[in-house]
Amino acid sequence: MLQFSDYFDEKKCYAATLIKMANADDQLIASENMWLGFVTVSMGIKPSELQEIKDNIDKFSFQSPSTEKERFFMFFRVIQLMKVDLNVDEKEMQLCRDLGSRLNINLRKVDKVLEFVKENEKSLIQFEDVEQLLR
Repeated sequence: MLQFSDYFDEKKCYAATLIKMANADDQLIASENMWLGFVTVSMGIKPSELQEIKDNIDKFSFQSPSTEKERFFMFFRVIQLMKVDLNVDEKEMQLCRDLGSRLNINLRKVDKVLEFVKENEKSLIQFEDVEQLLR
């Protein structure tokens, strides 16, 4: 059972941001769910906690990572998630733009990254590629 303090926990808020991205196209498919499971376990979130986060998603607030590299990496993880189903749709792109703004990333650079992502929709993108475009 989630405690009040869990809604402000950095890792759980991060997971909630990823879940919201996965739901941007109004469907959470098996590959997205599996990816979320792998990533959140690597963050120290148990599968039962992940389910509780999903069940209470609207109660979690957004928390921006403190360093530029962490903000860029969060943006990269959201891009990875957007590409899991090999289909990048406009709702997901808009959510990425909104996230970029919330992460204090220059919107022209966000658009450059999103253009790169669209051009490489079915290809693997590395963090270094995204980080270079954001700098």
